[in-house]
Amino acid sequence: MSDNSKSFPHISLKLTTEGILNSSGGGRSQKTTQTAKNLSNRQGHGTKIRDLVLSVVNDWKITQEQREEEDKPELPDAIPLVLKIDTDTFDLDNLRSSDIEIIAELEDGYIIGASGDIELSELQNKIEKFFQKERGGGVIAKILDIRQPHQRPDFILSPSLQETWDRVRDQQIYIVDIGISCLGTKTKLSDYPDPKNYKNADKYSQAINRWIEKRNVTYQEWDNLALKRQDELEKFIQDYSGKILTTIDGKTPRFSSAPDSFSCRLEISGKGLKALVFNFSYIFEVTLPDNIEVRSSQIIEHSNESYLQLEPPKPNASQVCVIDSGIQEHHFLLEKAINVDHSKSWVINEENITADLVSNGGHGTRVAGAILYPQNIPEQGKQSAVCWLQNARVLNRDCVLEEEKLCPTILLEDIINHYHNQTQTRIFNHSITGYKPYWKVSNYMSDWAAKIDQLTWENDILLIVAAGNISSSKIQDFWSLNCLYPDYLLDESCKVSNPSQSLQALTVGSINQDFYKDSSWVSIGDKNHPSGFSCSGLGIWDTIKPEVVEYGGDLIRDNNNPITIKCSPSTPQLVRSTLNQNAAPSVAADNFGTSFAAPKITHIAACLAAEFPNENCLLYRALIVQSARWPEWAINQSNEEKENIIRQIGYGIPNLERAMTNSNYRVTLITTGDSVIRAKQVKVYQVKLPESLLSTGDEIEFLVEITLSYKAQPRRTRRNKRRYLSTWLDWKCSKRGQNPESFKEKLIKGYETSNEIEEGEGLFTWTLGKQKNHGTLKKVSRSSGTLQKDWAIVKSYDLRESFCIAVIGHEGWNNDPFAEVPYYLVVSFESLNKEVPIYTEIANVQIELETEIEI
Repeated sequence: MSDNSKSFPHISLKLTTEGILNSSGGGRSQKTTQTAKNLSNRQGHGTKIRDLVLSVVNDWKITQEQREEEDKPELPDAIPLVLKIDTDTFDLDNLRSSDIEIIAELEDGYIIGASGDIELSELQNKIEKFFQKERGGGVIAKILDIRQPHQRPDFILSPSLQETWDRVRDQQIYIVDIGISCLGTKTKLSDYPDPKNYKNADKYSQAINRWIEKRNVTYQEWDNLALKRQDELEKFIQDYSGKILTTIDGKTPRFSSAPDSFSCRLEISGKGLKALVFNFSYIFEVTLPDNIEVRSSQIIEHSNESYLQLEPPKPNASQVCVIDSGIQEHHFLLEKAINVDHSKSWVINEENITADLVSNGGHGTRVAGAILYPQNIPEQGKQSAVCWLQNARVLNRDCVLEEEKLCPTILLEDIINHYHNQTQTRIFNHSITGYKPYWKVSNYMSDWAAKIDQLTWENDILLIVAAGNISSSKIQDFWSLNCLYPDYLLDESCKVSNPSQSLQALTVGSINQDFYKDSSWVSIGDKNHPSGFSCSGLGIWDTIKPEVVEYGGDLIRDNNNPITIKCSPSTPQLVRSTLNQNAAPSVAADNFGTSFAAPKITHIAACLAAEFPNENCLLYRALIVQSARWPEWAINQSNEEKENIIRQIGYGIPNLERAMTNSNYRVTLITTGDSVIRAKQVKVYQVKLPESLLSTGDEIEFLVEITLSYKAQPRRTRRNKRRYLSTWLDWKCSKRGQNPESFKEKLIKGYETSNEIEEGEGLFTWTLGKQKNHGTLKKVSRSSGTLQKDWAIVKSYDLRESFCIAVIGHEGWNNDPFAEVPYYLVVSFESLNKEVPIYTEIANVQIELETEIEI
C-alpha cells in the first residue's frame, strides 16, 4: 500500500480564483402569499389574531392565579406561545420588535416562542396598527395562527411521549431528557458596518470596533442567559421533588450545552412533568431516553484456533477510540494493539473494570477486532496492527447504557475531552445507537446527534457511527403482513437510528457478504445487497444516510409461518471475547449488525490518518466517500429503483486502495491544508485535461467523481439545514466554454437567482445534481448534507481542455461576516475502459496549471 501510494499519490488541487457573491439581486417569489391575502382582509384577520392573543393572555393569568392559590412554585417571568407564521414572507427577526423570543422553529411555519411582556402589549399594539394601516402593523399579516396553551404538548413532546401523555400519572416518577433554549430576543448579531455609510476610513474603522465590541457583549449575554435559565430550571423541578440526573461527582447538576440551548436528564413526578411542559416557557423538547439494542449471538462456526501473530502498530499509526462495552484487552488477536494506559470505564459502580463482560462473545471486543481485521482473520503469518486501540467502556455487562446516570451527550463530551485532549485521538468508533429511528416528525436534530455535530465542529475529530438495526421481530411482523425484503427497508419505522442522522458523523450501513441456501434456509437478500437488518435513509432534511456500507453480517430465514430468522453461515468472522466462557472460540461467524460494519470503515479512516497525519479529518471522510462504489447489480437498475438504492446503501462500498492511492487509469486531486470559506464567498478550482485525452479517436468513457466535505457550527433549536448550520456550502461545476474567471463572474452576478438547473451546456450529467430534479435521480440531491458527492460518466469526445468546480458559502444562522468554516474538495478522474493510461499526463498538466496560477 505504501509503495503504491508513493507511485500514484493524490495530486494537490490548487485554488485558481475567488470572489464575493453579489447579494443584491434576485427577489421573492411572485406567487400570492397568505400574507397578501391577510393584508386585503385586515378586519377579519386582525380580529382573529387579537382574539387569540387575548385568549392566551387570559389563560396565562388564570394559570398564575391558580398556582398562587395552591402555593405552587413561581414560574419564569415569561408567557409561552406557539405561533404559525407565513414562511414565504416572515423574517424571524420581526418577532424581536414584538418582544417575542424564538424558542424553536418547527415544521410548517410553527414557532415556539416566549415573551417577557406578560400582557403581550407590544403585540396588541401592532394589531391596532394593523387595523389602522399604520407603520409597524404589517407583521400581523404574517402571523397566521396562535395556538392555545392546551395544544403546547403537541409541539414539544416526542412521539412516544405523545402516545402516552394522557396516561401520565401525577405521582409516578418519570425519567426524561429535556432541551431549553437560551438565546433571548437577540438571535443573531447586528449587521456588520457597510463602508458606504461612512465618510472616511477612520469613521469606518471606529464602527467596526464598536461592532466587534457589541458582538463580544452579545456572546457574553447568551452565556449569562444560559446560566440564569439553568438556575430557574433547577428551582422549578426541585419544587416538584425532581432532580437532575446528569451531575458532576453525584452532586452538582451538569448540563449538555450547545450554542443556542442546553439539555439534561431529569427524574420528576408526572405532576411536575406536566407543569414543566405547560408552564416552563423556554422548553422546546421533552423525550424519553434512548434504549440501546444489541443482538444476542449464536455460534455458527467453531474455527481453527490457529491464527496469525499480531505485531504492534507502526510508529506513525493513529489512535482509534472504541466507544462500546469494553474490550478483552489481553485477547491474543488484540493485545498488541491496545493502548492500556488510556483504558477507561464510565459504567456506574464499575469504573475500574474496562473488560468486555457482555455474554456470548462480547460486543466491544468484536468491534475492536473488526477495526484490525476488516476481512476474515488470517490463520497464519504476522501482521502489524493498523492502529492503536483505546478502550472507552460505556455499556454495562448487559450491553445497556444505564439511562438514569449515563446521558449520551454528557458521555460523548467526557470521552472526546479525555481522549482528544490527552492523547490527540481523532478517530472514534461509535457502534451504539438507539433501537428506534430518529424522530423524523419534528424534523430537527436530536440532542445526541447535535452533540456529535457540535463536538466535531469544536475539534478535529471523526465519529464513525452505525446506522442502526431492524429487529428480527419487526422483520417477522413485516413478513406476516406480506411486506417482504427489500420493500420493508424503506418503511418509515426502518429509518436510520438516533444518532446516525448527525450531519457531521460518517454513518455506516450493512450489506450481505454472500448468498446462502440449503434445503431449509435461504438468505434474506443476495450478495452485495442491503442486509435485511440494516436501517435505511434518507436522513434528516433528506440527507444521504447511511453514506457508505460494509459487510456487517447476513440473515437467513426458513419457510415457516411465521418465519424464523437467524445469522447466516456466510456472515463475516469476528473476534470474540472469551472472558468467563469455558471452551469458547476466539473467532466465530456468530453475530451481525451495523455495529460490525462501522469498524470496517474505521479501519480505512485509521489508514488515512497514518497516510495524511497533518490533514483534517474532513479529508478522511471525503476520501472514504470518494472511494465508495455501488455494486454491479445496483448500477444496472432503473433510475427509479436507484432512488431506493441510494436510501439503502448510500454512495456504496468504500475501497481502501482507491481512498489511499491511484493507478495508471485513475487520478485523484485533493485540496490540502486549512481551506476555509465565509458566507457569500466563492472559491474556484480548475482541473486541466491533457490534449491527448481530447483528441483520441476512440469512444472512451471516463468516470468523474467530486466530493465536498465540510463542517459548521450547529444551532439545535433550528429545524432546517440552512438555519441549523452557521454557514452552509454547496458546489457547482462549470459549463462548456467557461474559464475560471468567467465562471466566477457568472456565479457572483447570479447569487440570489442561482437556481438554474445544471443542464443544456453542462459538461457532465450528474447522478444527483445540486437540487432535486437536477440529476438523473430526481428525488435526491447532493447538497443536503455536509458531505456532498456526485458522479457522472462522460465520453472522451465530450471533454474540454479543462473544467472548474466552485465551492460556494451561504449564510446560515450566523451573520458574523468573519465566520469561517473549513472544507476539503476531492476530484477523481478514471478511465473506465482501462485502455488509456491517464495518471501521468493529468498529473503533469496540473503542475503546469499550478505554475500558471502562481504567475
